Amino acid sequence: MAVRKRDLTWGFPGGSVESDETMEDTLKNKVKDQTNVDIRIDSLLFCKERRTEWEHVCTFVFKASAKGDFQNIRSGDSIFRAKWLSIPSADDLIKLDNLVLNKLIFEQGVLYENRNEFPVR
Repeated sequence: MAVRKRDLTWGFPGGSVESDETMEDTLKNKVKDQTNVDIRIDSLLFCKERRTEWEHVCTFVFKASAKGDFQNIRSGDSIFRAKWLSIPSADDLIKLDNLVLNKLIFEQGVLYENRNEFPVR
């Protein structure tokens, strides 16, 4: 699934992680908010960390599956359009550090473990 943002660029659903959320919770919540689709996360495909003097950005790409009724996707407030794309179409529209989604999806993926060492309030 891809989303067309208000700046008319294509990307994946997502957003910032809140301090009381795991990455999985954030992804599930953002996808639901932006597209009205519930997902099950299968594996982590890609991780990139970028740190500059003024920001710290981590990009994670997960392989996920839609749960339930996923034919009726809708656009959320921050999204202009959401739609299902074939993998080749997504590779053409979404540029992610010259990675090929088709290759990432059929590889084993990256091990991701959630180690919450802080109490959730």
